[in-house]
Amino acid sequence: MRYIFIVNPKAGKKDSTKIYVSDIEKHMKNRDIPFEIIETTHARNATEIVKAKISQYKGDKLRFYGFGGDGTLRELCEGVANEPNAELGIFPVGSGNDYIKIFGEKDKFLDFKAQLNGKSVKLDAIKSEFGISLNICSVGLDAKVAHNMVKFKNLPFVSGSVAYDLALVKSLLSGLGENLNVRLHTAKGIEEFKGEFLFALAANGQYYGGGFRGAPKSIANDGIMDLILIKKPPLYLIPSLIGVYKRGEHIDSPVFRKYMIYRRGTKMEISTWRDIPSNHDGECSVITEESFEVMPSAVNFILPEGVSYP
Repeated sequence: MRYIFIVNPKAGKKDSTKIYVSDIEKHMKNRDIPFEIIETTHARNATEIVKAKISQYKGDKLRFYGFGGDGTLRELCEGVANEPNAELGIFPVGSGNDYIKIFGEKDKFLDFKAQLNGKSVKLDAIKSEFGISLNICSVGLDAKVAHNMVKFKNLPFVSGSVAYDLALVKSLLSGLGENLNVRLHTAKGIEEFKGEFLFALAANGQYYGGGFRGAPKSIANDGIMDLILIKKPPLYLIPSLIGVYKRGEHIDSPVFRKYMIYRRGTKMEISTWRDIPSNHDGECSVITEESFEVMPSAVNFILPEGVSYP
């Protein structure tokens, strides 16, 4: 087994690369394990590094550990997806570390010994026209918030959750609702919906946006995504709905019932008449058409020792 540590110097509030490198060297020096430390230099560089190393060490077992947030995790996921000899682990040191919340507190993910002694489990991923994601993809208000969040999360003393709240306020003030045509692929067949929606979401994970529990019943290893459509509600209801949604209580909420379509399926297809924002684990694009499709058991994800999937 070869260990490759990929450090994103732009993750979190400041560049702690020297600290991370020192920690890696300290914990690896007495282990008879080949390892490398590589620092990313630009967007999507982590994906490039992973693919290059898989090609270089063809046939070898490889463990890729990322130091970063959900964006770094997504880039690593895109590199290891459907690679049987590659495993993915994450030290959650970014401003947003939402995906790992499905496993509990992040302390174990920051514990070197627990990470190195961890074992991998197979988890699902999500494929779209913009690559591969691990957690949650969406279009509409959520994607607009993710886009605006980038502007806030680098401000001093602004955490990931506060940055999301500020981005949410800015997005709400810029207008609500998108006219969408949506096709959901479920066990019952294909369902089609048309209308004005606040957003549409496809999830393998549960949390995003600095702690919003958008898909509280989603299971990351069942080969199925949670598919959620939220119709545009009256503006006066928005403040009360946000709290319910953030806590993950919307699936069973009587208040949400008339505005929400909730299914479990393998694919969501979306089209619209104008450019709208699209979000893939925090990375944003502009689309008029897009699909989100589940990739069952696509990623070998390292769970630190003492952590299990609930």
